[in-house]
Amino acid sequence: MNNEVASPDADAIELWNAAYGDDVLDGDANLWGDPPVPYALTAAELFRANSARVVLDLPCGDGRNLPPLAQGCSILLGGDTSHNAMAIAERVVAKAGVRDKAVFMRTDCFDTGLLSDSVDGIFCWDLLGHLTEPGRALAELFRILRPGGRLVANMWTMNDCQVSDPLIKEIEPKIYIDHFNFYCQFYDRDDLVALLDSVGLQAESIEVRGWREPPHATYRDYWHDHESLAFVVHKPAA
Repeated sequence: MNNEVASPDADAIELWNAAYGDDVLDGDANLWGDPPVPYALTAAELFRANSARVVLDLPCGDGRNLPPLAQGCSILLGGDTSHNAMAIAERVVAKAGVRDKAVFMRTDCFDTGLLSDSVDGIFCWDLLGHLTEPGRALAELFRILRPGGRLVANMWTMNDCQVSDPLIKEIEPKIYIDHFNFYCQFYDRDDLVALLDSVGLQAESIEVRGWREPPHATYRDYWHDHESLAFVVHKPAA
């Protein structure tokens, strides 16, 4: 997210960093307080099957998905705009015994700072739905993906629990602002296909995935059900 351009995407950078702050969280507690999302292991298996060496988890957040992703590569880049989040993530990978594989870097989904064709796999979970310009982020992620590599990402559907959260406010059809003031957009399959097409991309696969999560550390203090369109974009080999 580019701080030089005033936008809801840029404004969210400090909001996210504050959400992971010590004054919000209790000790080593993760913001989400959850196990990894189930699709992280699916992604790791896909990366491993394609002999991935370098995989980027962006955003890595508090590291919940890093341990399973580490099973699918030799080097795991944990990228985020929040130094507070990455400090927690470092403890997570150390506890999981995969710290030697992990490299953390402050990076922006609109301008990663990485060379073109430089990573074998990208896991981008629960980010794109927060962006007002997700196409820009997708184009950047595709740029840094090595030919033959795969981007694994998701978009929330209207069946996701966030839609019925009493603290979220609808501002347009399928677009909400949550109680942390984060932008949230929800997609159906046609919406996703249209978004990918707008930046010249095509999904190798799209599937609906649902899972249940326990209460979070600072909000949604009840078991709840998520649903996303999980999709894979393949960058053809040269």
